[in-house]
Amino acid sequence: MTGRAPLLSFILLSYNYEHYIGQTIESILNQTVQDFEIVVVDDASSDKSVDRIRGFTDPRIRLIVNQNNLGPLVGYNHAVDLARGEWLVNLDTDDWIAPQKLERQLAAAATDPRLDIIGTYMNVVDASGGRPFSAAEIEAIYNRPRDFQKVDCWIGENGLCRSSTIIRRAAQLRVGGFSDLNMTRAWDYELWTRALREGCRFGVVPEPLTYYRVHFGSLTHGDPLGTLLEISYLMLRNLVPLAEARALTVSFERIIDNIVNWPQLSALRPIEAYRLLGMFMTSPQFADYAAFKAMVFSDDADPALARAGRRCLTLARHSLARRDADRFADARDFWAEQSAAWKAEYRALCEKPVVAQYLGVRQWMRNRRVG
Repeated sequence: MTGRAPLLSFILLSYNYEHYIGQTIESILNQTVQDFEIVVVDDASSDKSVDRIRGFTDPRIRLIVNQNNLGPLVGYNHAVDLARGEWLVNLDTDDWIAPQKLERQLAAAATDPRLDIIGTYMNVVDASGGRPFSAAEIEAIYNRPRDFQKVDCWIGENGLCRSSTIIRRAAQLRVGGFSDLNMTRAWDYELWTRALREGCRFGVVPEPLTYYRVHFGSLTHGDPLGTLLEISYLMLRNLVPLAEARALTVSFERIIDNIVNWPQLSALRPIEAYRLLGMFMTSPQFADYAAFKAMVFSDDADPALARAGRRCLTLARHSLARRDADRFADARDFWAEQSAAWKAEYRALCEKPVVAQYLGVRQWMRNRRVG
């Protein structure tokens, strides 16, 4: 394609969302910033998604239809290769965005030119576009101030909604595309933690400008153990080296605590849980996620791995018990001091004349929700 490159390249990965993709594209066409192209990769949809896309006549829409289903990671890499914009705009084809979203994000980029990845707050919707009962709980994870430059911000949690993000094409090329196609649940977390490791800077526009559709029963919800393994793999690969480079001893301790406290850890056999934790103590070499997973489940793995993991678990539990005891002692001391202060206030009130004493005690009790 010839001509001037657009400022923005929307990347849409389409697969069997014929009921939603029209709203997604319309929300793009209604943006207050119109300097864009839309790169759609349809991954061999079996519904009428392609017909819905071709129903739009805007020449800025570029549709690529895969003959076979290759998965979203391959589709994303292909779209990045085709995109020409300075900024790549991620948007899932069941989500949509407010008209001023890109205007607000570009303004944030102009204010801080160091930013490579910029997200927004979001609204959670259900399959029909309504507000699900869990919306407030999910929004509380994403719609709050975070310092995404800190390792601790990423420990066991992804607080950046991919559909809300734009990323500089130059930064995406520097970080690289997706090469580990064995991952199916945490690939956005993989991209963000890898970008953090490579020195990218994050920003967020604190406005709910993205409408994120939640489908319960999805792959992530359906396999929490698989999610634990992928997140653990990515923390080991991307966060641990960064914590060590920055001498963040407490962050490393928090990474271990996060794994130990993950409920799905108990779904592993003890020897498998030991191997998983042992990797964080020994950093064995593995080529990809499949090799990491094989090391967890293989009884032919180095026995030293399990020994290291067993010792790691012992230390982690001791550390947790110590911190629980410290928190209990802090709470005890706080309430002891508070009780002494209240006792002194009450005695002072009792020394006043009768009427003042009566009124003062009643107010004192109200203030402490006693009566």
